[in-house]
Amino acid sequence: MTNAPRLPYRHRRALTRFVDRHRRTLAALLTAAALIGGVLAVRPPPPTTVEVLVAARDLDASGPLSEGDLTRAALPESTAPRGALPPSTEVVGRSLNAPVRRGEVITDARLADPPTRPYGDDLVAVPVRVADPGAVALLSPGDRVDVLAARGHDEFAPARAGPATEVVGARPVLAVPAETRHGGEAGALILIAATPEEARELAGHATGSRLSITIRG
Repeated sequence: MTNAPRLPYRHRRALTRFVDRHRRTLAALLTAAALIGGVLAVRPPPPTTVEVLVAARDLDASGPLSEGDLTRAALPESTAPRGALPPSTEVVGRSLNAPVRRGEVITDARLADPPTRPYGDDLVAVPVRVADPGAVALLSPGDRVDVLAARGHDEFAPARAGPATEVVGARPVLAVPAETRHGGEAGALILIAATPEEARELAGHATGSRLSITIRG
């Protein structure tokens, strides 16, 4: 077996003299290294972070969100509020339901979610007063209805017999409000999803027609 090479005698003497001369300094350095190693050993690991969307500036709720209104930020996972939106969330075009300050974390509760969203991006919610409350009582949110309009109705006489025309077809019912008062208006109210053009047509028929529905399911 080959012996490990040894330092020449003169080198060993020089190393010994160096250690003797700097014994206190070396001891202090070794003690400090031991303390640092102990602190690092017991220090907890850095917290896990998550990226969320925050307001890039003070925002009000007067209009839809646009590019640059929100930015991403990293937060400790334990402090991120429940429902905080990840940066991958599509928020452009959506609206806030209340003003927010710069740096505030945006959660799902901060976004106004239009009731028509599940049915398409170009629809609006339209209240329709149907003449027959009994028919409205059969409805639930999610049902689809055709709205029909019959002319010839006034406040002194019921609608005269005549063919009804379809105003909108197969539109989803968003809500069936429970009404205790409706300002003396007859019938019952439903909320449906429709296009803006259909909403205008329904508004035109509401003043001079008797509106009814057929239920598709």
